Amino acid sequence: MTLVLSERDVESLISMKEVVLSVEEAFRRHGIGEASNFMRTRSRGAASVLNVMHANLPYLGRAGLKAYLSSRAGTKFALLLFDANDSRLLAVMGADILGRFRTGAASGVATKYLYGKRAGTLAVLGSGRQALTQVLAAGEVMSLEEVRVWSPTPEHRVAFAQKLKTYGFNSAAFDAPARALQGADVATAITSSRQPFLNEEMLENVAHLNIAGGNVSDHAELTAAGVASFNTIVVDDISQAKIEYGDLIQAAKGGLFTWASAAELGTIVAGKRKPEGRTLFKSGGMALEDVAVASMIYDKATKSSRSYPGVELV
Repeated sequence: MTLVLSERDVESLISMKEVVLSVEEAFRRHGIGEASNFMRTRSRGAASVLNVMHANLPYLGRAGLKAYLSSRAGTKFALLLFDANDSRLLAVMGADILGRFRTGAASGVATKYLYGKRAGTLAVLGSGRQALTQVLAAGEVMSLEEVRVWSPTPEHRVAFAQKLKTYGFNSAAFDAPARALQGADVATAITSSRQPFLNEEMLENVAHLNIAGGNVSDHAELTAAGVASFNTIVVDDISQAKIEYGDLIQAAKGGLFTWASAAELGTIVAGKRKPEGRTLFKSGGMALEDVAVASMIYDKATKSSRSYPGVELV
């Protein structure tokens, strides 16, 4: 029987604490060669783009793929989870909310290992659909003394700062990125910006920066000089970064960054690399994160007292 889990089902089963732990372990296993990840591929049509990414996690006995299609009507996500031992299709589930949580969790894991302190102030640059999970994940790995919010639209940043208060965060909105970054120990950029809006002067007192807003080669949130101002640069997947991560691609083209100097987060989590100085983490999302979280959700669903719909696939 294959479980079918809607976005609402996933939302009822997911928690950031569990997602952070799942993603952290997935990165650790990847760092020691016990998980395989295949980077995103894209199939472009006249009015749509189909994105597919997959991973195999032997330590869980699970494998899976995530597919999502973007068109003028928006983006829809689906994930297939398989039993890697007997080939059963365990579940088909909505992967939008799942994706938001795992993206936030990746930044949270990076913050835990690269910032490495239990308290501090967070600046969040962006207030869209991915912003909340970035804050929730940071709150799982550090004590947030203050959350400072900026996004281009005044009413959006004010509304988001107010929303964060309902989650128990001390939060405030600011009218410029530089103002939001004043006094911040950690910062996260989670926007859809095509052009860099962050530079080295704004970030000079930030100990750790997460850049999580895009995975398109000609988009960037941070200037090339801004990239070069950090001592340790970490990515989720270097092969994918060389194709999709505009901030680093532009810095490499300008001679301000070399791919050989970058580390993968999995090697940091596994203790094989040690960060030094000010740190930057650039992510675009990995299938191994999706599959790890989907596996956790599936296990919770099968143990729940609630009955979820299933289908027999012949």
